[in-house]
Amino acid sequence: MTHPSFDIIGTKGEELKNKRIVLGITGSVAAIKSPEIARELMRYGALVFSVMTKMAQKIIHPDLMEWATGNSVIVELTGKIEHIELASKADLILIAPATANTISKIACGIDDTPVTSVVSVGFGLKKPILLVPAMHESMFLHPILKQNIQKLLSLGCEFIGPEIKEGKAKIAAVEEIVNTVIKKLSKK
Repeated sequence: MTHPSFDIIGTKGEELKNKRIVLGITGSVAAIKSPEIARELMRYGALVFSVMTKMAQKIIHPDLMEWATGNSVIVELTGKIEHIELASKADLILIAPATANTISKIACGIDDTPVTSVVSVGFGLKKPILLVPAMHESMFLHPILKQNIQKLLSLGCEFIGPEIKEGKAKIAAVEEIVNTVIKKLSKK
């Protein structure tokens, strides 16, 4: 029996048909958008596999992401080396939301969460990596974060957003995220 969430796959198009997207979720309140992002990617044909930090799990429960995607959620790394398998099979790694903390850890090669470990493996495998920042505006304007974003850009990562509004660096719109993923995976 297949998971009922798979019923939505391809209902809006086939631009992402058979594409495997790893969705890394970090501890921003914008994590509430992650189920919507996952399901919209699926509507364009993608298979979505979630990986969450401990802080993300304080905002949304992994069961919600399992419901949203139909796939088990990675919340810790075990002897099964989940981070290697996820990154190896991924067509793209999407970190949405990406906190200042996670962006800086990735830029410095720190692998102390399931999300940062998947990204580290993704770098080594030359997988496309998209980051979607979400945080307070003051954090986004921190000069060291700005340097870390530049470092990641120079290493081939791409950023989507944020939208600066109400003193916040808000997560990009779901539509913008999905359209960027489609464009990235459609490039020949």
